[in-house]
Amino acid sequence: MQSSSKVRHSKSRNGCVRCKAKKTKCDERKPGCARCEERGFQCPGYALNVRWSRRPQVRAEGSASKQSEAIGSPKRRSLSASPRAPLDTETLDNTYSNTEGSRQLNSWFGFSPHWDHPVPPDLSSLSTITDAMLGIQRPASALDSSTETTFLSSALDADNDHSSSPSNRQETPKDNLFAEASFPSEARLSGFQLPQRHGFFEDRNREILSMPISTALIQPNRDLSTQIPKELFNIPTSLSEYFFREVITLYCAWDSKSNVMRNIIETSWQSSGALYHTIQSMSAACLSEDFPHLLPVARREHLQALELLRQDSLPTHKQAMLLASQLLGHTSSWLTPQNLATDMFRTSCDILQDIMLETGRDATISFFSDTMDYWAMLLAYLTDSHQLGGYDRNSPFGPAESTKSDEPHPYSGISRDTVKILADIGVLVFQYRKRISKVKFLTENDIDVFRTALRDARKLERVLLAHRSPDLSQVKDPGDPKTPLKHLQLIDEAYRCTGLLQLYRVFPDLLNERYAPWDKDYLLRPLPSDKTPTAQERQTWLTKLAMHILGILREIPFESRTRSAQPFIMVACSSELRRNPQHLRSASVAVGDLDVLAIDPASIEVARARKFVLSRLAAYTHILPLRKSRVISELIDQIWSASDSGSTDVYWLDVAHEKNLGTMMG
Repeated sequence: MQSSSKVRHSKSRNGCVRCKAKKTKCDERKPGCARCEERGFQCPGYALNVRWSRRPQVRAEGSASKQSEAIGSPKRRSLSASPRAPLDTETLDNTYSNTEGSRQLNSWFGFSPHWDHPVPPDLSSLSTITDAMLGIQRPASALDSSTETTFLSSALDADNDHSSSPSNRQETPKDNLFAEASFPSEARLSGFQLPQRHGFFEDRNREILSMPISTALIQPNRDLSTQIPKELFNIPTSLSEYFFREVITLYCAWDSKSNVMRNIIETSWQSSGALYHTIQSMSAACLSEDFPHLLPVARREHLQALELLRQDSLPTHKQAMLLASQLLGHTSSWLTPQNLATDMFRTSCDILQDIMLETGRDATISFFSDTMDYWAMLLAYLTDSHQLGGYDRNSPFGPAESTKSDEPHPYSGISRDTVKILADIGVLVFQYRKRISKVKFLTENDIDVFRTALRDARKLERVLLAHRSPDLSQVKDPGDPKTPLKHLQLIDEAYRCTGLLQLYRVFPDLLNERYAPWDKDYLLRPLPSDKTPTAQERQTWLTKLAMHILGILREIPFESRTRSAQPFIMVACSSELRRNPQHLRSASVAVGDLDVLAIDPASIEVARARKFVLSRLAAYTHILPLRKSRVISELIDQIWSASDSGSTDVYWLDVAHEKNLGTMMG
């Protein structure tokens, strides 16, 4: 009997999947191997099971980094070798993005540093500000091609869509810069779990992780860092572009090529250090809600601009210095909401006086003068008059009447005269309320103060009643489709009525002299009163006036750039939106008490007016996400809480002072 020995097969590395699993020799015949066919199986085919080892690439990156350090410039070697120190503006784009931005980005993505590959040029269509803020690096070729492209192609467009603001970024087909149709479906990054982020970062992360990448990009490349040098996007340049594209349109009541503010900045920002750092600070502050690491940048740029403003004494830069001073003062509340920067107001007054002595009065001086009037109006209700220094609206600021521009002002529109009257009312009201709040026992001197204030208030009332808005046919249309002249006329009317509302609230005798049941047709043509109204009748009349003012604002669509002027008006009206006291009782009232449960139409209108104020302020905060916007909303909440708790004669100026919620409202 012949003994049979078991056939021995050598192991196979390159056989079909079944042969490799059984560790048997495979003849590797195609389309199927002989072993599978003899046993009646369908050959599963051939696949190479290879895992990528990172060790060679790690060694290559280590040697390449050492080589680059050896041949790098002295400046770069000193930056990498020196310990971390406070950043200055010259090294902002080189150090801040490379450290804080990249580490924050890695923490969001869960990236290992070894995955920090340069993005190839064909994927470099992201907006400049996006990459700069996130600390993303690109090769030099991508930088060269994208430097001249339009900034922020998918940035917020507050004028077209409310939902596209930085604080609520939603991906749409228009904004999707990495639509699949734009790239071939090659290998894609996979296996990464995105953290739950909100808003812009979530969409941005998803776009980056879904990008198609070339096979060559993930191949270990020993000379990767030397062949494609990594360079940082210039954050200051990005912030400057963002200022001209977005910030000006949010800051001004209208904007076009004829905007004096825009023209002055465009011609001076590169030659004036103070103005340059000012616009850097404003842009960084606007973006800090969605990019928190820009808040220190905004503060640092603000301080740098202030320092340069104190040092710069060149006569050729006087106008740029004045504009920088005005912007720094007005936007100090962007960084610290309660900072009214009255010192900057006084400094701006002094600079304006010097310029007028040197150059005389012209149309440009008119812009600066009207800016001071608008600024004074916002400050007058929140600070003592001595904080305004030598400001006097009757001083010879600005040009003569014959040389004044017929174009609306970028901040006050066509309301130059109305703004001055409102400023005077603010000074009078603040001083009077401050004096009366300290009176516990009335003296004859207090009576004299009251009589003087009432006499001044009566004069201001007559000026407002006699005021007529400029004839629109005589006003030059600035050419902003978002803000036609009609919107500016409505704002002027709202300003005038707001001034009357303040006078009638603080000085009830003025309302008593003209009281008649509410009729808006006779608001500006009052008749002598034939009766003295009760306190409740006066309150009802003031509530009707406040809702009339809000009705004027309702006629203006939110897309209008006059939205920047509306918060002051809404706050000034808020303390008059009082509910009927009987509707503020406990919710446990018996169901059978129909008299208590009944709601009159006036209360419904007040509720609607409150909702309008809240919705418009929320949209304003959404478009201009600054902390001062939230302070304004908090002030209104405090006003209504005090009113609804049963407090009588709640006045918004008193609440702002008591709760320390005064901020710039324009």
